[in-house]
This record gives sequence, structure tokens and C-alpha cells, in this order.
Amino acid sequence: MPKLNYITNAKGKQVAVQIPIENWLLLQKEYENMKREIEILTGIKDALEEVHGAKKENKKLQSLTAFLHEC
Repeated sequence: MPKLNYITNAKGKQVAVQIPIENWLLLQKEYENMKREIEILTGIKDALEEVHGAKKENKKLQSLTAFLHEC
């Protein structure tokens, strides 16, 4: 656990915290990784919902092979 420095106002209430820059950079990197993971999982969820909806309506979907050839 990094050493935290708390900043207080005139009444002694904690209003901010300081952490070492190495820890901040690590937190930023982890945050960006989590954002990317959420984007990927959201895309998968949306795709599965689309497939489910298409099956309910008996719509024909593009094959995976055709989709991959577009990339």
C-alpha cells in the first residue's frame, strides 16, 4: 500500500490525498485497461443481444467467416 498524504482544510476535514507518482501512473494504466475491457465486454454483450433478437425474428445473420473477411 502506498504512503498516502492527506490534505486537510482549516477545520481539519480531509479534502484531498496525495500519492506517489509511481502509484498514480499505475492506477491510470489499470484504469485504461479496465475501460478497454468494459468496451470489449459491452461489444460482446451487444452482439449476443443482436444474435438473440435475430433468432427470435428468424433473420439471417452474416456468417463469422464473412465478417472476418471484412476486417
